[in-house]
Amino acid sequence: NEGPLMSKDFEDKKKMRGEWSYKPTKRALEYLFMQGELMIPKRVSFQKVYDLTERVLPENINTSMPGPEEYARFLITRFLQANGLGQAAEIGYLRKNTKAIISTTLQEMLISEDVIEINVKGDRYFALGDSLELLGRPLSRNKLKILSPFDNLLIQRKRILALFDYDYQIECYVPEAKRRHGYFSLPILWDGKLLARMDCKVDRKNSMLHILHLVLEPGLIKTEAFSLAFSKEISNFMLFNDCNRVVLHKVTPENVQDIINIGVGI
Repeated sequence: NEGPLMSKDFEDKKKMRGEWSYKPTKRALEYLFMQGELMIPKRVSFQKVYDLTERVLPENINTSMPGPEEYARFLITRFLQANGLGQAAEIGYLRKNTKAIISTTLQEMLISEDVIEINVKGDRYFALGDSLELLGRPLSRNKLKILSPFDNLLIQRKRILALFDYDYQIECYVPEAKRRHGYFSLPILWDGKLLARMDCKVDRKNSMLHILHLVLEPGLIKTEAFSLAFSKEISNFMLFNDCNRVVLHKVTPENVQDIINIGVGI
């Protein structure tokens, strides 16, 4: 009756327990959202605004429930379009009771040539046929990207370890004494590989970016070229965070710190 609403619009006398807990009304709204009863047409200052699905979804959208095979084909196609290659377990990641139908559908799609089978390091993967055409395109090797720990490329840690030999963990949940790379290190993609990670903190009062720890992977050989690409992206990163100065505190391995300092302009 009142139209779109946020969680704070609902009265709730029960106090939350713990920093990451949600009040009951917020949990109820999220359950209704996951069930399709509600949708989120917009956000206000990052807060979700909920509304009834029939008031958000266009009338011409087909809302009929897909069959198991249609659903599996959708999951397979979307995953392979986004990730290039994958296995049944990866495609069904966090989706309960889907691995069997995904495995069966993959075999059917292999027979109908809707997917192809490829071998990576002795392991069996599936891909869409036109994905291999991307291998013939030149890779922009001078561009470097600082990624979020929650980027879709990284969300399956075992997959990234198998394909990129990149062992990644968010260490904010690890006791400080056991951290190797930092509280919240950001993965760095360059030259088609995950070759570094950066733990940083912004001093907003002084508009300063503190790079607390920059870690280069053992496979990173072209240090000077990396330093140049890193300096360009750091400039964008500083602009995004409203910083005009940067301090590099620590580099691993230590013998390349001077090269990185010169590249960043320190």
